[in-house]
Amino acid sequence: MNDQPGNIVTQCSAWLAALAAGLGITTQDMVYMIFGLISVGISVASYINGRVDAHRKRKEDEKRTRLLQDYLEELHNKTASDFPATAKALSEVLKQAGS
Repeated sequence: MNDQPGNIVTQCSAWLAALAAGLGITTQDMVYMIFGLISVGISVASYINGRVDAHRKRKEDEKRTRLLQDYLEELHNKTASDFPATAKALSEVLKQAGS
């Protein structure tokens, strides 16, 4: 007899075929199910990653808005001679955008 030690690929294939036979399905169907589960996992990971990115962007926007509001409130309390021309231009643009 010509016994040869099996490598990892043949061992995995044998286990997969034995599992499929035990479940009463073909090995081809088992492979389709495995790759289907992999694709579901990738889809779920992509969805979660998208939600995390959206949450991070929303927090960044809230922080930016809060900083701008604080800055504009600070400018509102000062007289016109106390703040630079860029802030004056910014407040005029915001007034025009608000109306």
